[in-house]
Amino acid sequence: MLNNTIKVNYEVAKSPYKAKQLLDKISKYSHIAWDLETSVKYTDEEIEHWNNLIESDSLTKLERIHYQSKINATALMHPSHCRVTHCSIATSQDTGYVFIFNNISVQNIVFNYLMSSKQTQILHNASYDLKFTEYFTGRYPDIIEDTEVLAKTIINHVEIQKARTRLKDLAGHMYGDWGISSDYFTYKEMNNPKVIKYAATDACATMWLWNYLQEQCDILDKEIYENACNY
Repeated sequence: MLNNTIKVNYEVAKSPYKAKQLLDKISKYSHIAWDLETSVKYTDEEIEHWNNLIESDSLTKLERIHYQSKINATALMHPSHCRVTHCSIATSQDTGYVFIFNNISVQNIVFNYLMSSKQTQILHNASYDLKFTEYFTGRYPDIIEDTEVLAKTIINHVEIQKARTRLKDLAGHMYGDWGISSDYFTYKEMNNPKVIKYAATDACATMWLWNYLQEQCDILDKEIYENACNY
């Protein structure tokens, strides 16, 4: 990692008590950025069992489709195939909080907080994260901003390579290459320090990007106003 990249500091909550403590700190800010990490909820043993099942001639077509959908499931698919492993929340570009959902109580506490908070909540590619909160809570946050949509609107370039708006494309020069292998996004790895740091960096990078895009919008507004006056 380059010397001039932002160093992310973060705290971790694994218990309901610690989760409530950290959320109390977070509640004092007007804007927060957050991000979810997910994994397939099926075990290797279950997948092996289903692979053996579909080789049998005793299954109906619908049963075969049912088991095949589970075997082929990834963490990017419908939430019914997945579990949420982490929620990272940032209050600044270098301060994050990572909640590890190793029990349903921590998940409920964090999701209930996010769905009831009146803070501005910033996400990158919100449609991904919100499909999970909607699936598990039936609700959405009150005030949502999406940095990917905003970045796409500002860049608005016809060349694909110049219109890339992945978080790591836009904030990688500030945080370095913080990506990790997809092998880490499993239930077994949810306590791995690499995964926790990755989650914290995602949220902080989203907050940095939001602040940067706001500055760019202010510059554009000024230019548009000055051009209008000159015209």
